[in-house]
Amino acid sequence: MILNDINIHLFHSINAFALKYPVLDQIVIFLANDLNTVFISFLVFLLLLQWKTHHLIFAKTLFIVLISLLLCDLVDYFYHSPRPFQLGLGHKLIGHGSTSSFPSQHTLTIVIIGCSYLLAGFKLIGGIGLVFSLIVGLSRIFVGVHFPFDIIGAFLIGLMLVLFVNYSLPILALRLRKAIPLLN
Repeated sequence: MILNDINIHLFHSINAFALKYPVLDQIVIFLANDLNTVFISFLVFLLLLQWKTHHLIFAKTLFIVLISLLLCDLVDYFYHSPRPFQLGLGHKLIGHGSTSSFPSQHTLTIVIIGCSYLLAGFKLIGGIGLVFSLIVGLSRIFVGVHFPFDIIGAFLIGLMLVLFVNYSLPILALRLRKAIPLLN
């Protein structure tokens, strides 16, 4: 109960700025909806320019994002967390369906990108991704479609998925290399 009260209080603290400054609202709506697309488009452009440098990390990151989407669907199936506007809380600045609020898929995607690139040694891209994930997360609260714990959950899940895949893929690759001679 106390955690729920903290979550709602934090939501109101951030969402309270909505509808006060129309220019700020428009900026935050862009950040909430489109910052992911802009960043991913930049990564695709970088991939096309420097295929040899970025193809493996891009593929691994895409794989983790796809896993996260499946995981979000599973979470939604077993645990539906209502969005703030479904509970009559705050100001909703963007249209959104009544899917589960937990975790924020927008934030989760960009956290995965940031963590993946950072762990792969692309410090600038990874750092920018993590800063963008914080901006996207806060903007999703500002526009009224997520609670703060949805954003925190996205950070934790994203980090755990990236760590799991990064440490389990080499083990899986080693086992496959050992098994392939047996198949010949």
